[in-house]
This record gives sequence, structure tokens and C-alpha cells, in this order.
Amino acid sequence: MSLIDRYVYEVGRHLPRKNRSDIQAELRSSLIDALEDRAGQEPTEADVAELLKEFGPPKVVAASYYPEGQYLIGPPLYSLFRLVTGIVLAAVLGAQLLALGIGYFVAQEPIAPLEAVVGLLNSIPAALGMLVIVFVILQWFDVRPETEDEPWDPDSLPEISESETVNRGERIFGITMSIILLVVLGFFPESIGFVTSFGSELFTNPVIAEYIGLITFSLLFGIGLDIYLLWQGRWGTFTRIAKIAANLLSIAILFLLVQGHTAWLVEHGSVGFFATLELLPDNITGGWQVIGMEAFRLGFGVALIITSLETVVMIFRLVRANLKSGFSPETLPSSRV
Repeated sequence: MSLIDRYVYEVGRHLPRKNRSDIQAELRSSLIDALEDRAGQEPTEADVAELLKEFGPPKVVAASYYPEGQYLIGPPLYSLFRLVTGIVLAAVLGAQLLALGIGYFVAQEPIAPLEAVVGLLNSIPAALGMLVIVFVILQWFDVRPETEDEPWDPDSLPEISESETVNRGERIFGITMSIILLVVLGFFPESIGFVTSFGSELFTNPVIAEYIGLITFSLLFGIGLDIYLLWQGRWGTFTRIAKIAANLLSIAILFLLVQGHTAWLVEHGSVGFFATLELLPDNITGGWQVIGMEAFRLGFGVALIITSLETVVMIFRLVRANLKSGFSPETLPSSRV
């Protein structure tokens, strides 16, 4: 049976890992049954070779078991690919416009339309190329938006509830803004700061620069979760737990940012936002830089409070819903955050 073993192995090389062993076992069984029907209990090598010729080349057989393998991005993933492509293109355009704005208002660089168009044309293929690579990997591992192989039961239809439906606009906006922030953090970290007047020197925020790695990881985690939510279309227990985890990560980072700004401000003699305003411009070290850092700290502090309250509400709703349903894995909380 060495020819059959080699044949089944070669077919498996062209199949996704997820179903490879099952398909190989099914193919082997079919070959052995067909061979026994044709040549009895003692087939010759010639009988085996003739049978394999009738079945066809391994690539053709693999394609019959897995037709989606002939696609770079198969039908189950294509609609999601189109959606994410639009988001990425919008984010690339937004990042380019932001870069032009930073160059004009901060560095007072003249806007060159031709260079801006060339930069945009260079950025789009790179972004789309990375996106295609991600979806090709998903296609290879046979990742699907839903389990299509399981028998469908009408009784499994969820109850009508607008609160469980993912707000696509919010998710798309969140992904777009996160990608723009990633571009700024990755390519223009020295531009994260403030100026005291038009054309003056930019003061780079040293605290944000210290935590760029953590902020980037948090943004990537949020983008991945938002894409998954767009894919699923509904909130579930798993996605709500993941959202809570993302919020807890954001809370930790915001706390570090607030603490970092506080330490910087104490070092530069700040006595509070409004008190500092009264002491300006000559009675405090750092002048308007201190006001800028106070504003950053205030913004991060407000974000920390809002995110913390949002997370507490999410945890309460998740626990309450699971208590009412007896901790069922399929529980969906009754209200959307």
C-alpha cells in the first residue's frame, strides 16, 4: 500500500491543517475499498497505480475536497475583506492628511500637492499588501466567520434584540482612529506634543514617548477585537469579556500616563492646573510647557474615570445576565455598552 500512502500524503500537502487528517482518512478508506472491489484481497502495484491514475493528480483531488483552496481569499472571507479594506484605505488617507497638517502647522513646511499624492500612492499598496497577507493566512487556516458545517436548527435563532447587535459605525470609526494613532505613534512620535503659539517650537510629550509600546499594543488589541465584532455582528459573552479585558488594559495604561504626568509636573513645580495659570509666565519653571502637560494629565484623567465607569457597568451587566441564565456559555447580556 506504499503508493496509496504516498498518494494520500501528497493530497494532504494541499489541504488546510484544520481538516487534513479527516480528509486523508476518508480518501484512504475510499481508495482501499475501490481497490478491493476491483482486484480482491491481493492487488498488485499495477492495480494500485491504475486506480490512482483514475482518481487523478493529488492537487486535483485536494481541490475537490477543498475548492476554497483555489482562492487567494475565499467567499466566506471576502465580504469581511472588502469591509476592512475600506477601513484601511480611510485610515491611510486620514494618516496622510494628519501628517500634512503636522508638517504645516507645527514645522511650517509648505504643502507640496504632488509629493502628497505620491506619498499616498506609496502608502496604499503597502497597507493593502499587509492586509492581503493577513487574509491569506486566515484562508490557509480555514478561518470562517461562522460554523457552516454544523447542521442549522431554526430553534437556534437568537431573540430579536437591538442591544445585542454590534454598532458597525462605532466599530469602523474606532478602527479608523486607532489605525491613524498607530501611524502617528510609529512614524511621527516626535510630533506628539503641543505648541504654545503658531509657528513656535514643538514641545514633545516625554511621558507619552515612554509608553509608546504599551499604547501600541492596546490599540492593536482593540483593532483586532473590533474587526472580530464586525465579523460576528453580535455581542456575546466571549466578546464582552474580551472588551472588558481591553478596557482593563486601557485603564492600566491611562493610570501610568496620569502618574507619569504627575511626576513630571511635580518635578517642574506645578501646583495644579488653575493655580499654574495664575503663576504664569515667570513664577514657575517651564512656563507654558507646564500648562500643556497639565492639560494632557487632565485629559488622561477624564479618560481614566470614564473608562473605569464603563468597565464597571459592563462587568455588572455581564454578571447579572449570567446569574439569571445559570452561567450558560451561550448567554448574551441584555444591554449593549
